[in-house]
Amino acid sequence: MHCCRRLVVAFFMAAQLAGGEAPGGTIDEIVGTWRGSSVCVDRQAAPACTDEQVVYEIRGRPGKPHMVTVNADKIVDGKRVPMGVLDFTHEAKSSSWITEFDNPRVHALWRLAVSGPTMTGTMMLLPSKVVVRRMDLRRSMKSELYVHRAPGGRG
Repeated sequence: MHCCRRLVVAFFMAAQLAGGEAPGGTIDEIVGTWRGSSVCVDRQAAPACTDEQVVYEIRGRPGKPHMVTVNADKIVDGKRVPMGVLDFTHEAKSSSWITEFDNPRVHALWRLAVSGPTMTGTMMLLPSKVVVRRMDLRRSMKSELYVHRAPGGRG
């Protein structure tokens, strides 16, 4: 009986994964390496913004099942240059990952949404709610060419 129950559970988990959805829509869907573009969409609201090719290394947080850490790098002259590290929390209502970023220059809400092997995102300035950046990334496969980090990078 236990064998049949395990097979049924395994079948439904495989069906969710085949459909591009991790069980519960949480950590498994986002953890990994993602590569793509991060482009400016409102240079009037964010005049210093520049378009970038990016690599996001995303890891789970031990003991925090709905939180991940994103190490974001940009590609400059073929090398990975660290941009920063942010913790994102899964927001069930929107099925996306969010974080609020606040420093003396900018206050923004980042939102990432995963759909199978693709991830899209936005950066919205607060309190105006003007979207100034859009991200479009794909999950990176281990067989892809590794881009080395610039001196002083994390790896």
